[in-house]
Amino acid sequence: MKALRLHDYGKPPVVEEVPEPRLSGPLDVIVRVGGAGVCRTDLHIIEGQWAAAMNPRLPYTLGHENA
Repeated sequence: MKALRLHDYGKPPVVEEVPEPRLSGPLDVIVRVGGAGVCRTDLHIIEGQWAAAMNPRLPYTLGHENA
């Protein structure tokens, strides 16, 4: 499946293929997402503003505004 991923702060994210999600526990679910958007939070992550506070592990998959 395709995902928008950030590999380095301050550089443009790239669309790339990532593995399909897998269930790993009895309470897990997989939700089919028709579309995802990038919000201001994602832009802060891209710019590196959250690196010290949240320390997101790179590469980071952007886009949590889902439909």
